[in-house]
Amino acid sequence: MSRKPAVMHNVAIRDGTARVAVLGRGRPALFLHGISAHGRAWRPVAELFVEAHPGWECWLPDLPGRGASDARPGLSYTLDDEVRRLRELVRALAPDGPRPRLVAGHSQGAAIALALALAERSISGLLLSNPVTPEIRSPTVLRLLRSSTVRAAIGSLLAPLHAPLGHLVLRRACGPAFRAPPDLVAAYARPWGSPRQARTLLRILCDWRPSELEDRMPRRSVAAHVTAGAHDPRIPVAAARRLAARLECGFTLSRDGGHVLTEQHPRLLARLLGELAARLPPGQGPATKG
Repeated sequence: MSRKPAVMHNVAIRDGTARVAVLGRGRPALFLHGISAHGRAWRPVAELFVEAHPGWECWLPDLPGRGASDARPGLSYTLDDEVRRLRELVRALAPDGPRPRLVAGHSQGAAIALALALAERSISGLLLSNPVTPEIRSPTVLRLLRSSTVRAAIGSLLAPLHAPLGHLVLRRACGPAFRAPPDLVAAYARPWGSPRQARTLLRILCDWRPSELEDRMPRRSVAAHVTAGAHDPRIPVAAARRLAARLECGFTLSRDGGHVLTEQHPRLLARLLGELAARLPPGQGPATKG
């Protein structure tokens, strides 16, 4: 089946300009990528979802500072910062229309989705793939990145090595059963080829504190589903299971999966997303803000 190309939007927000790919037309669903990834990570899932579920519209942003989105220099990227920018982005995309009630998040994007659901009570469905949880700890070495001088030096060192380093990092993240295609490897490695964007990505890594999520989890019942990969080197399966138990929601383990289930098993995630969509009320009015 031939797939319609995404409609691209450059959305101005106070802290920069966000690039958003939109697939389908109808009720909006928001897709949030991982810490140094891009909206393309969810594209295979979104394409399958809109084919199987007409009447839905998938929003795939490159979060500020990542992908094709631009961000002002000197920004901070705490969990609260990410949520604030997302809320502004959503309002800019649909100033008068419905807001997303269904949100899919991968890795750090899953943590942001949870915090966003606390801030936006209109969100009533969450698909959390390879989710960062409050118990995950940031590596101690990232404290070195608090210095802008260190970030600048490391960014300049990484730029000429971005292609082989990107290949090694993504190969490990994929696990033993999935080999990432060359175009996917290039998409993940490309941002590190720019010293300026590399400095921004290093700032994002420095500011990220998974423990911040502990006090920003939804305090109400939300339809959710958690997925994990048995070979994920970043998110322990036990941590993902505990998150599912805390949310009192379904849990799916991919026996051959790594950290990038969005690319490895898009049909599985599209099916789970469809099941969540079916549980949401059919009507949708204006968003209720928390």
